[in-house]
Amino acid sequence: MKRKIFILIFLLALISSLGALYGRYRVENAVQGVELILDYDALSQLEVDKAEYLKELKDKGLTAIALYPVRLMDLLNSKEAKLITGTELIRYSLITGELNPLLADFPFTEESAFLIADNKYQSGLGKIASKYELEYRLAGEEVILFFPEWKNEFLHLSPGFDQEALALIREKGLKPVPRFYNNELINDYYQELMAEMAPELIIFAGADLTGYQNKGNKGLEKTAQVMRANKICFGMIEPFIARQKGAVSLAYLLDFNILRVHSIQQEEMDERENYTVDKIIERYMRAVRERNVRLLYLKPFLRDKDGQTAAGRTLAYIDNLAEKLEEAGYKPGSPASYDKYISPGFLLILTGMGIIAGGVLLLNYLLPEKYASYNYLLLVLGLLVELALLFLGRGIFLRKVLALGSAVVFPSLAIISQLMDNGHGHYIFRFIKACLISLVGALFLAASLAHISFMLYVDLFTGVKLSFILPLVFISVYFLQGYIKGSGQTFSTTIKAFLEKEIKVKHLLLLALLALAGLIYIGRTGNYFIIPVSRLEVFFRDLLEKTLYIRPRFKEFLIGHPFLLLALGLRKRFKDSLYFYPLIILATIGQINILNTFSHAHTPLLVSFLRSFHGIWLGGLLGFILLGIVNYIMLKLDRYRGDYPG
Repeated sequence: MKRKIFILIFLLALISSLGALYGRYRVENAVQGVELILDYDALSQLEVDKAEYLKELKDKGLTAIALYPVRLMDLLNSKEAKLITGTELIRYSLITGELNPLLADFPFTEESAFLIADNKYQSGLGKIASKYELEYRLAGEEVILFFPEWKNEFLHLSPGFDQEALALIREKGLKPVPRFYNNELINDYYQELMAEMAPELIIFAGADLTGYQNKGNKGLEKTAQVMRANKICFGMIEPFIARQKGAVSLAYLLDFNILRVHSIQQEEMDERENYTVDKIIERYMRAVRERNVRLLYLKPFLRDKDGQTAAGRTLAYIDNLAEKLEEAGYKPGSPASYDKYISPGFLLILTGMGIIAGGVLLLNYLLPEKYASYNYLLLVLGLLVELALLFLGRGIFLRKVLALGSAVVFPSLAIISQLMDNGHGHYIFRFIKACLISLVGALFLAASLAHISFMLYVDLFTGVKLSFILPLVFISVYFLQGYIKGSGQTFSTTIKAFLEKEIKVKHLLLLALLALAGLIYIGRTGNYFIIPVSRLEVFFRDLLEKTLYIRPRFKEFLIGHPFLLLALGLRKRFKDSLYFYPLIILATIGQINILNTFSHAHTPLLVSFLRSFHGIWLGGLLGFILLGIVNYIMLKLDRYRGDYPG
C-alpha cells in the first residue's frame, strides 16, 4: 500500500511538472527578436562620417544606438564648455584691472562660477536655470549660466541629449536607447526626459539605477511610474557584467517588463590579442542561445588590425553577428518582453509533494526502519507547510526551498538506490536508472522555478553550495552505516579503531589530494567561481560547443558519469571495502550536476535537456571504456598473483 501511495504522488508530481514546464517553454520560445545596440560614445571615437557610417551599420543589421545624456562634466571634457570660477575672475581682475563685460553684471563672489557653453544646449541649460533658479543669458553663439555658489555636484547636471546626434540616429532608422545616470540633483529631470523621448527601452548607466536610494525606493517608484506610463522596457544588465543597485526592485515595480543585456567591455574588444571576431560573435550567440539574452550591447573596434580599419572591422563583425542570429532562427530588432509566466499554485503544490515524497524515501534509507511509520505524517506536514507559505504570500521562498530540496534529495536517492543499496541488475541498466532518477528530480526542480522572476534572473536558485555538499553528506552517512554494519562492530568501536590506525606517508598524500580536490570542487561551484577557468579548459569548451552545439559539463562527462559506471561495474567486488568510498563520491558528482544544470532557470529548457543528454551519453561512453581498462588491469594483476586460473 505504501509503495502505491508513493508511486501515485510521483506520477501526479511528474504530470504537474510537465504542465508547468510546458508553459515556461512556450514563453521562452515566443521571444525571438534580438536588439543590436551600439554605444554612441564609443562610435564617436572612430574617424568616420557619422551619417554615412550609421547608414552602413543599419544595412549590416544594427537596430539601435545607445545614447548618454550630456553632463556638464562631459561638456567641459570635450571642450564644448568652459568653467570660470569667481576666484579666477577676481584674481584676473586684480592682475589686469579688467573684467569681462559679459560677466561683470552678475553678483559673483569667490564661491561663484560661470559655465559658458555652445548655444545648441540652450534649451537644456534653460531648464537647469529654471529648476535651480539660476541666471543665464545668451551671448552670441554661447550661453552663460551663472552659479552664485558653485558645488562640484553640479558637474552631474545635464542639459539633456545631444539633439543633433538624436536627430541623426532617428533619421537613419535606428532606435535611440537612452542610458540614464543616477544622481539626486537631476533624477526628476531625467524622468521628464524619459517621458519626452518615450523610447522603447532604457539601459541605465553606472552602479545604480535612476532614482535608487540606499534608504528607500521612492525614487525608483517614480522612475517605474514614468516607464510604465510610456510602456518602456527595462534593459537589465547581466549581473556578472555589472550588478546595478536597484535593478531587482525596478524589475518587480515594472511587473517584469524587462529584457536581459549582454555586453563586452571596450578593453576586451581592443586589448585581448586572442579575442578574435569569431570568439566575440560566439560569446554573443551563447548569451542569446543559453541565457535568454535579447539585448546585445555592442562596442566598436577602435584599433586597426591586419590591414583593416577599425571602422571596417566593426562593420564586418556586426554584419556577421546579424547573419549568425538569423541562421539560428532569431530576428535582429523588435524584441518583445516575455509574458509574465507564473506556474499555477496547485501545480507547484503537487510538484512539491513529489519532492517531499523523495525526501521521505531518502530518510527511510538513512534512518532505522521503525521511523517508517512516520512517513504519512511527514507527507501531511510537508503539504501543510506548502499551503501555509502560499497563503502567506511567500511563494518565491517556497519555490526556492523546493528547488533546493530537489537538488539535494534526488542525486542522493539515485546513488544510494542504484549504487549502494543491495539489489540486482546489469550495471548499465542501473546507470540509466540513476540518471533517470536525477532527471525526474531535475524536472521537479525546474518546475519549482517556473516563474518569470527566475526565468529573467531577477530571482535565482539559492543554496548552490549546499546542493553540492549535502548529497555527499547523506551518501557518506549511508556508507558509514553500511560499513559499520558489515564490520560487525558498534559505532564507537569502529571510530576507536579508526583513530588508532597508523598514519603513513601515502595516507597523508591521499588526504592532501582529497583536500585539493575538495577545494577545486567547492571553488568551481556557484554563480561566481573562486577558482578561474584555465585556458586549456576554455579550448576544450569551445571545441565541444562547435561539435555538439551545446556542450556538456566537464564534471558530468569526465568525472561523475564515468566513475558511476566504473563503480557500478566494480560494486560486487569492492562494495564493502573502504576504498570503494572515493569512487562513490566521484560518482555522485555527475548526478549532482544534472540537477544543477536545471537550477539555471534563465537557461532555456531545451538547452538544459540537451546539455544533460550529451553529458550522460558521452560520460557513459567514457565510463564503459574506463571500466574495460580497469577490468583488464585487474585481470592481469589477478593472473600475476595466481588468483585467476586462466
